[in-house]
Amino acid sequence: MPKRDNKMGVDLGLKSFAITSDGETIENPKYLRKSEKRLAKLQKDWSRKKKGSTNRYKARLKVAKLHEKIRNQRQDFLHKVSSKMINENQVIVMEDLRVKNMMKNPKLAKAISEVSWSL
Repeated sequence: MPKRDNKMGVDLGLKSFAITSDGETIENPKYLRKSEKRLAKLQKDWSRKKKGSTNRYKARLKVAKLHEKIRNQRQDFLHKVSSKMINENQVIVMEDLRVKNMMKNPKLAKAISEVSWSL
C-alpha cells in the first residue's frame, strides 16, 4: 500500500459506532435489535417442540442460522469500516477499553456486545 501522511483518532461509542478525529460519525447498524422479534419467535417455537424430535432439531437449526446471519452482518460491517480506515490513513489511534469488565454491567452488556467492541 502507498505511504500516506494521514492520521486518525477513533472514539468508540454505544449510540454511534465510532467518531473519528475528522468529525465523521459512523452509525451503529444494530443488527441484533432489528432481528430480536424474529429471534424470540424462533426460540419460543424451539422451546415448545418435544425433546428429541425431528421438528425440534429443525427449529434449533433455524435459531442457529439467524444467530449466524447476525454474526456475519456484524463481521461484514466491521471489515468494511476497518478496511476503509486502513486504506485512507497511515496511523490509526483507538481508545483502550476494558470490554470484559464493562460487560459485567447488566445495563450496558447487550449494547456493548451489539457494537462488537470485543471482536
